[in-house]
Amino acid sequence: MIELTQRQIDLWRLSVRGLSLSEIASALKISRQAVHKGLQSLETKIYKALIGVAKANRIEIREINAKKGYLVGWSPEFGVEVIITFSAKNGVQVWFRHKGDCKNCSMREECRRILLNEAEERGIELKEDEPCKMAEELFRRILVR
Repeated sequence: MIELTQRQIDLWRLSVRGLSLSEIASALKISRQAVHKGLQSLETKIYKALIGVAKANRIEIREINAKKGYLVGWSPEFGVEVIITFSAKNGVQVWFRHKGDCKNCSMREECRRILLNEAEERGIELKEDEPCKMAEELFRRILVR
């Protein structure tokens, strides 16, 4: 779990939506330098959290982007790609890429809720309704932004 101050949460939410340092500074009524310093500190925390979760789950790291709050890796144990995400609302989440049967899954609504939170925080509108398809759409858009 990442411990964030309210200011860090505000910085994250504005930054992940693609606002510039000047736009964030204006929105929070602080200097650009304060935004820059705050984002550096925040990205360090996110980076360490993503790496820690990857190591705890024995994930081989392929790509990490703390600024966007994601890590892409590989699970040798399960033979699948893994995406680890950070959001202020959900914390750190581990997603194993698979072909799921969402309609018959007991976690369907929980996954759907988490995915909607991830998308909302990033300013992404999802067109899909089934969690497996929602995840594919969300991750495709996060990884190319």
